[in-house]
Amino acid sequence: MQYKSCQWVNRGIEFRTDEIRLCCYGYLQGRETEYQTTLFTDYHGGKIDWDAFFKKKDELKQMHKEGKYLDACKDCIYLHERDWDEENYINHFTFNHWTKCNCNCTYCYTNGDKKAFNKYKEYKIYPIIKDMFKQGIIKKMGESCLCFGGGEPTILDGFDKLIDLFVSNGAKNIRINTSGIKYSKAIEKALKLGVMSIVISTDAGCEQTYEKVKQVKCYKKVWENIRKYNKAAVDKKLVKVKYILIPGFNDNYEEINKWFDEVVKNGVTAVSLSVEQDWYNTHQPDFTPEIYEQIAYMEKRSKELNLDLEIYCEALAVLRSK
Repeated sequence: MQYKSCQWVNRGIEFRTDEIRLCCYGYLQGRETEYQTTLFTDYHGGKIDWDAFFKKKDELKQMHKEGKYLDACKDCIYLHERDWDEENYINHFTFNHWTKCNCNCTYCYTNGDKKAFNKYKEYKIYPIIKDMFKQGIIKKMGESCLCFGGGEPTILDGFDKLIDLFVSNGAKNIRINTSGIKYSKAIEKALKLGVMSIVISTDAGCEQTYEKVKQVKCYKKVWENIRKYNKAAVDKKLVKVKYILIPGFNDNYEEINKWFDEVVKNGVTAVSLSVEQDWYNTHQPDFTPEIYEQIAYMEKRSKELNLDLEIYCEALAVLRSK
């Protein structure tokens, strides 16, 4: 049946530290509505009631068929009209079920309450996914999308085994957000096969600013790993280096230009651009002209350097505000 909906409502699941949600994009419509995408609360791993899971999804799909949407879904950039099949299965995943990391970024969402986030213990995700494959809940992996957020994926227990499981079952679109501090052979293998893209946020053009933002001394090591991943990738555009504009830290043209110099010097051909999320949430829709001009400059500079540019929805919203 043809109607306006999204892959996440129809095919998605997000594993969080204590919940299961449809997706992680509800915050784009405002923090007060993002919890509407929650399917199960008080989840800490283990058995999932799939009948109840798909019943909730069916209710949301019926809303979409009738042209009705949750506030968290209204005007979402992932909504599009197409002919959706009626079969229930999953092939879109977001993993946000842990917060452990090997750096301490100033903009990290855990900074709001480190004590609370440090209490969360990651649950074993590998047996859950393996069981989903066994039950036939995961299907059509040629159309799949896998995203890793949470803490640092490469230090997640069983990360390499999980990636190998998905790759061996035909996953074609795995996206890893990583600090780049720990080098992963599983990532290297997936890049060679062309089934994964990685995003490494350096957010700086020099060691001093990097250490100020990341609060670890790993600038040279990260760029070394970027070069290694870039060399392994069958397509260089699968390795993206990201710059998050953080007012008060790296929102100046000197730092931005140094970052572009590093990108070019290290043979990177793909970059990503975003804006610090808390700043975005507290300033929308009245964004400062300075941030708008810097984003516009970075877009222009990327074109001049023939870099493949990915603009995150926060930065895109700033550009569209003018």
